[in-house]
Amino acid sequence: MSPPINARQLRRLLSAVLAVALASTLTALVRPAPAAAAAGDLILNGTFDNGSTQPWWTRLASTSTTVNAGQLRVRTSATVGRPVWEDLVGHFEFGVTAAQPYRLQFDAAADVSRSLRVSVSRADTPFTSAVDQSVTLTSSLRRFSFDFASPFGDPKAVLLFHFGGQAASTVRLDNISLTPLAVNPATDPILYWNGVLLATYKALDLPPTSSSREAAILHAAMHDAAVSVTGVGNPYRVRVPVSYPGTMDNVVAPSLHAAIDRAAYDVLTALYGGQGQSYSQALAAAVARRPSGVNDAEEARGDTVGAAAAAANLQARANDGSDKDTPYQLDGVPGSWRPTNGKAAVSPNWGLVTPFALTSGQQFRPGLPAGATGYDDLLGKEEYDTQVQEIRDYGGRTSALRTADQTQIAFFWANDVGGTYKPPGQLFSHTRIVSEQRQLGILANARLFGLVALALADAAIAAWDAKYQTPIDLWRPVTAIEAMEGPGWQPLSQTREGVPYTPAFPAYISGHATFAGAWSAVMKRFFGTDAIAFDATTDDPHAVDVIRHMTGFDHAAEENALSRIYLGVHYRFDADAGLATGRSVGAYVFANRLRP
Repeated sequence: MSPPINARQLRRLLSAVLAVALASTLTALVRPAPAAAAAGDLILNGTFDNGSTQPWWTRLASTSTTVNAGQLRVRTSATVGRPVWEDLVGHFEFGVTAAQPYRLQFDAAADVSRSLRVSVSRADTPFTSAVDQSVTLTSSLRRFSFDFASPFGDPKAVLLFHFGGQAASTVRLDNISLTPLAVNPATDPILYWNGVLLATYKALDLPPTSSSREAAILHAAMHDAAVSVTGVGNPYRVRVPVSYPGTMDNVVAPSLHAAIDRAAYDVLTALYGGQGQSYSQALAAAVARRPSGVNDAEEARGDTVGAAAAAANLQARANDGSDKDTPYQLDGVPGSWRPTNGKAAVSPNWGLVTPFALTSGQQFRPGLPAGATGYDDLLGKEEYDTQVQEIRDYGGRTSALRTADQTQIAFFWANDVGGTYKPPGQLFSHTRIVSEQRQLGILANARLFGLVALALADAAIAAWDAKYQTPIDLWRPVTAIEAMEGPGWQPLSQTREGVPYTPAFPAYISGHATFAGAWSAVMKRFFGTDAIAFDATTDDPHAVDVIRHMTGFDHAAEENALSRIYLGVHYRFDADAGLATGRSVGAYVFANRLRP
């Protein structure tokens, strides 16, 4: 068998053949110029309506092409037992973009029953295919269509029809087109698995600490899988080596969708499989949503890449301190946190968890509330009294000062109770809204959601460091007001059943505000502006079907922070310090991780 010939050699061979033919021709042959591609179509002269074969070329003299009745007719000699790539008709040098979805379509028929292989691939070694499919031809002209997302970017890609290895035949081709597709969120694996994650949040009633960590592992693994397949961008943890075995007749490229699906499935199963969650049906649904133009070998290789990306990211977090369970010790002094709603302190050691990007949980630790040096100093400050009074006036269940809009804001951003997607889930939901609005593709979503997830995870660590690892573990407003006035005052915050509710961890700083600040910092840097309006949604049972219009990311973050005052569970300095800390976290994550 002769060795494979690359695209550059093919071009040289074609040029030599044409030069000989022209030298022996006494009269110049004037041919019509190839028809221009239709709007958005990457293929020139795919309809052959002008009678020209240009710019289509053939390999080997056993294959010839003519145009008849507006169709390309390809006559092949018998090549049984020879490689399929020894007889080719192709179209060179059009650009494809990594992760961009495309649709390849063509009409084909043959005078004898035979197969036809079609591929879109790199123009040079390793001849990676973006789509590689075989179809069966009959005497009736039939329409074929394949959707695919290119696993690579190449400004000089090639479309090939492979005719070798079969009996002599005449094949008719017509209406060949290759067009970029508009982004379809329904087929984006990043959005799909993020949705599976949010459903898991709701099913398991997870705290915002562990849920943000697990989201970061998931999205980092999916991001690394996408980077490994496409070669675009920098990984978070690992760039899985991808080799391309085979010859021009058998180059197996990993499927981008398969790699992301497997990474997500493995991470979610490892994190939540022991909590009664099964992701087999989710994986089956993901497979059913994949583009049609990927063969089994490419999916298998993608599966391998995704598994490696998942394993690397899971292993990196195996000893991050998230399983530390030292009980919280109450000190009982005025101003210090004490249980609310009869619940023990949630995640008291989370500030000691190894961050995903920060150097430590205290990297952006804020000063103590109101500049105090300790509990006695804080409780003696006028600022403290003013802020307690603000909560009493605006955050109470029966407040006469809080407006209807402020009440809506309070519940809209809450998402504290079981069965909701919790604060990180709401911010992921808003990321999805903006992504779909801006029509981001797979690679952009892999990076955006990866950055958001890393920022939220480190925001949780930074916030819980301030809550538990500083000299002041501040009591909640309900406790402060009871210490001043006795029992009776209750916050607006409540369970699904209407029972007053305050989260079971110290007040300073606000976790909601820290998450919101980190999210807004990433979003406005990713998009290069804060001025992106969107309609935000909620999962809170006391704000069903409420939609709030946000004029930008900072608007959303600031309203989120203020909501905790109106809900009666945080002081103003909790919100202000949380926003500032979160913004520092988000800016740091964006500057130092997942660089393009």
